[in-house]
Amino acid sequence: MILIHPPIGKRRRIPLTPLIDVIFILVMFFLLSSTFGIWRPLDVALGGGDRSDVSETAAAQGGPAILINLKAVPGAVQPQLVVNGIIVPLNMLAQELDRLAAAGAQAAVLIPDAATDFQQVVRVLDEAKSSRLKRVSLKLD
Repeated sequence: MILIHPPIGKRRRIPLTPLIDVIFILVMFFLLSSTFGIWRPLDVALGGGDRSDVSETAAAQGGPAILINLKAVPGAVQPQLVVNGIIVPLNMLAQELDRLAAAGAQAAVLIPDAATDFQQVVRVLDEAKSSRLKRVSLKLD
């Protein structure tokens, strides 16, 4: 008598390479399509000349002049922000500029110290842009 054993089926392994490729493509798609930061343009008007013509420029535009000085303080993390001679913290800058805009101001001029970090200048410009002023100019020495 001949015994025929039933054939034992070979287990086929599921290939993982296409699955890994699909997952990699999905990860790349979500990384490239998502935004991690808010990017927006920041218009900057650069002034020329000396500091004496700052008040003349603002007066010619109509309204009181707003002069924002950004002074680097040795040993301090944040620079000192002075608006028309009054020391103002950065988080209160927009409110102070709104108050001056309600009094009739239309434009401001930012004059940073030479030792001021550029990132601090951009932060001040961005904060001033959120106020009701029509124009904020940057004056460099």
